[in-house]
Amino acid sequence: MRTRRRTRELVLGFARAAVIGLCGGLASLGFRAATLWCQKFSGIGEDVLEGAREMGRSGQWWLLIATPAIGALIAALIMKFVVRGGPGAGLSVVMEAVSLKSGPIKFRSALTRSIASMGIIATGGSVGREGPIIALSAAASSVMTRWMRAPARDRGVLLGCGVAAGFSAAYNAPIAGALFAMEVVLGNFAMELFAPVVVASVTATLFTWTVKGHQHPVYEIPAFKMESLWELVPYLALGIASGVVAVGFQRLLVMSERGFAKLPGGLMLRMVVGGVLIGTVAIWYPEVWGNGYESVSEILNPEGTHFDNEAWPILAGGLFVLAIVKALGTAITVGSGGSGGVFTPTLFIGAGLGGCVGVLVDHFAWHGSQSFGGYALVGMGCMVAGTTRAPIMAIIVMYEMTRNYDIVAPLMLGCITASLVAQSIYPLSIYTEELRARGVKQPVGLEETVLVTTRVADVMRAEPLTWVDQATTYGEIIPLATAARASVVYVCGAERVLRGSIRIHDLIELASMQDLGPSIIAADLMTASDVSVASDRLSDVFDLFENSDLGELPVVDANGILEGVVTRKDVMAALHIEVLKRQNLRAKFVHKDDSARGTDYVELPKGVELARVPVLPRHVGRTLGACNVRVKHRVTVVSVIRRDESGKELRILADGDFVMQAGDELIVLGALDDIGEWRQRVASQAESGDGDASA
Repeated sequence: MRTRRRTRELVLGFARAAVIGLCGGLASLGFRAATLWCQKFSGIGEDVLEGAREMGRSGQWWLLIATPAIGALIAALIMKFVVRGGPGAGLSVVMEAVSLKSGPIKFRSALTRSIASMGIIATGGSVGREGPIIALSAAASSVMTRWMRAPARDRGVLLGCGVAAGFSAAYNAPIAGALFAMEVVLGNFAMELFAPVVVASVTATLFTWTVKGHQHPVYEIPAFKMESLWELVPYLALGIASGVVAVGFQRLLVMSERGFAKLPGGLMLRMVVGGVLIGTVAIWYPEVWGNGYESVSEILNPEGTHFDNEAWPILAGGLFVLAIVKALGTAITVGSGGSGGVFTPTLFIGAGLGGCVGVLVDHFAWHGSQSFGGYALVGMGCMVAGTTRAPIMAIIVMYEMTRNYDIVAPLMLGCITASLVAQSIYPLSIYTEELRARGVKQPVGLEETVLVTTRVADVMRAEPLTWVDQATTYGEIIPLATAARASVVYVCGAERVLRGSIRIHDLIELASMQDLGPSIIAADLMTASDVSVASDRLSDVFDLFENSDLGELPVVDANGILEGVVTRKDVMAALHIEVLKRQNLRAKFVHKDDSARGTDYVELPKGVELARVPVLPRHVGRTLGACNVRVKHRVTVVSVIRRDESGKELRILADGDFVMQAGDELIVLGALDDIGEWRQRVASQAESGDGDASA
């Protein structure tokens, strides 16, 4: 039975991933088709680069300036009047939702921002299509996750599936799409995460292959061959140079954004100015228009293009200048407020840098070089590795986009080197830097991830809680605290609004120094207390614990009403269990009548949990014996929790004749799957108002 349930969950998880993969494929095909239509409508045509060159040849320089400016204006109007400053829909938002569990991605925001991006891309803006495609795919996966009622614990990985689907469909690269999601977004290669991500990535790629009717690589390149082992030296040098240039490109993006932010007139004026600047640069360098795909293809296949038969100084200098111009163009578009991807422009920058190195090697090295296209290809991978700090993904994506295995060895050397150099200069990647600019620090390492993604609500204790009214006298506080064995007594006003706290240790010391008469009340003894709320992350309270000798913190709601406490021991236990990924769980037992023993943590077998669950609606009014819980549901009832008229919880050690009432809760011991099935039955019976008669 248990094996069948696990199989069913596995199949269901893969089915969800496959549906999300289809969404990613649809997002890619739909965005590409809509962008192409917009390009034709604007008069540019299917080929952005050729359209820009044709405007230049015909002397229509004013069109080169006006076209991107108009596209930027349209995008600005959409951003201002449709999106209305709502949360973004870029990759940084997806990473925040995945890493920090900040909630679902709004599909409307992603769609409208993607339409705005389309206006930028289709009119010559220097950004790529992969950003909006990934955002749309992730937003669609967020919607589908809620529609398919996926468990909350799976929503992060399903968002990762959306990212993988969008990336793989955009670049025809299923392996790289999965690695991009795992290495850049999820930051985890655990098999339970990797498997559904692969399913989504493969599904998206197969869907696009089926619709488009071909499986050609993104970039067609001539045969590549290394002339000598000594050629590894310039590839290593290219990796070092790419790491430095990658960090420079990141800083250029930041400086551009800060520079445009200083312009008066708001977003609309900044974006129009950015469009005018892009058009002006295109008068001399039309390659700055678009994502750079056409220009990269010319660099990789120079025969028959203006790169063919150029003298080596002109060719090397021209390729380097193109890389610089593309970096400036992308910085202008992004810095002025234009939304879009920077992945494909990064490939262009790498191709120009690598091509320049290839020309120099061919001229100065004794062994020569077959073609600077091979160096351009390695430069593309190196720039991706340097900006993303994800060398494995960079190696695979370049292989999948060219399907040329001969390039893998120099590509591996260059990408690893570029990533290490960039990491040593500046630790933030091009994506995590955007998160930092949004005020979000992405967790690094498993320990920090646990502290950031776990909420106080997950570990707080609602009971037992020792609190008194602010008018309670000293003589009444001492016996109450002694009986409860509390180290802190909380002082509350009307409706249990927290006013402060009294530490028993301080209270005893105070009593030994002076006579505290009956006129001394809790309000006189309390001190201000740091507080937390249920939605706080453990990292917030962890800092408070680390900077003080506090053993616990009160948890209050938005109105200041005392809800419970979170203890240092519970925070450390949560960190311990999650970080070590222990195969057994721990049940916590508090001994109120034995101060020496305090709290015990009892090891439970693998896959077993001690849980608090609501009573099944079908069981209300029936005895425990008649319900036969142990046989029918494979869980053991340890005790029953019932509230009295004042709302206080009562723990009852119930026998077979105990009659369950509405509102009762059970402490049960059983397998994780069985307890999960119990909770599903509670939800389904509550919705239907009835339930399975056999329950």
